[in-house]
Amino acid sequence: MTQTFDAIIIGAGVIGTSIAFHLSKRGMKPVILERKQVAFGATGSSSGLVRMHYDLEAESRLAWESFQYFRNWGERVGGECGFRRTGFLHIEPAEHEDKLRANVAMHQRIGIPSSIISGDDVRKLSPSFKTDDIAFAAYEPESGYADATLTANSFLDVAKATGAVYTQDCELLGAHVASGKVTGVKTSRGDFFAPIVINAAGSWAGIVSNFFGVTIPLDTWTHDVLHIRRPAHIQDHLTVIDSSLGMYFRPDSGDLTLVALEDDSRIGEAPDADRHYVAKDFVERAIDRICLRVPDMEQGSLHSSHVGRDGLTPDQRAIIGSAGPEGYFLVTGFSGTGFKLSPAIGLCVSELILDGKAATVDISGFDPLRFERGELLKGDHSYGFIWRDSSA
Repeated sequence: MTQTFDAIIIGAGVIGTSIAFHLSKRGMKPVILERKQVAFGATGSSSGLVRMHYDLEAESRLAWESFQYFRNWGERVGGECGFRRTGFLHIEPAEHEDKLRANVAMHQRIGIPSSIISGDDVRKLSPSFKTDDIAFAAYEPESGYADATLTANSFLDVAKATGAVYTQDCELLGAHVASGKVTGVKTSRGDFFAPIVINAAGSWAGIVSNFFGVTIPLDTWTHDVLHIRRPAHIQDHLTVIDSSLGMYFRPDSGDLTLVALEDDSRIGEAPDADRHYVAKDFVERAIDRICLRVPDMEQGSLHSSHVGRDGLTPDQRAIIGSAGPEGYFLVTGFSGTGFKLSPAIGLCVSELILDGKAATVDISGFDPLRFERGELLKGDHSYGFIWRDSSA
């Protein structure tokens, strides 16, 4: 049986399903091919932060556009995304004060509700926090977190209702290319044909891309996450990226707090490497770290831990654009920060494919060929890499 579509999307994470949602809204009939099930990869283990603080303007613009979806999900998409407004705090070490202030000014210029607050302000917002070492921080009162799996499923449900087809347990085996143009793919479920193929395969994207004769500089990034049961007197708190202590944390349902580290990443593991066990010293390090910021967490208890993995690029920024044979698009390499950008990414990619250029946000800087040109993306007031290899 011939299976012909307007576009083939490889990967049913939050990026692939967002693309399917937006293409379907524009009248296309895409098929999403997934080797396992929806949200199996990075999406299913995402920490789900929804914030706009970046040191790269294009990413802040994508996050701000995406935020319009998260806070109006029922109207913009339908279904549930699990968004919860907690307020978001970004803490940088003292030597980054000028950079943080400059980045907040950039956010304000975009229209993002963000401001610089003092340590005393932080303590008023979250009385359980130790703030003696905080002279300043960036604060986004409207931000928080959402459920990445719910988000991906909502995108997928609406996409299917508007013409998209979803095929899971479908492993890619090869590509069809003729006269320099993509014509389809070979899979464990037969051949699928379309003039457009979109690689949104996360940490598997490099393997997928090889079928199309396109080598991309994509490694894997693996990091560990734990949940702590908060002591009863800590009812709630802000969502926080605390780069001064090399961690991020946020509240979760069931009186839990999610904690992860910025400097406990494992780089270069195989996409299919075991994800059942966190690093042997991770739990102790993460608990020590959260107790430095929230001392009363010492009265809490360990609930659970899990592992996440995503594709990582040399500049820890996404790869978005066409490459190789005509009709082949890369939308990958989000380096652990793709969830909060996903609504706008899907919209911009649909514009790129159907209109020849993204109009909502300029995504041309994420061009796959930038690495060949030696043009790595860096913010005007960069904090440096988010993720650091624990073995480095």
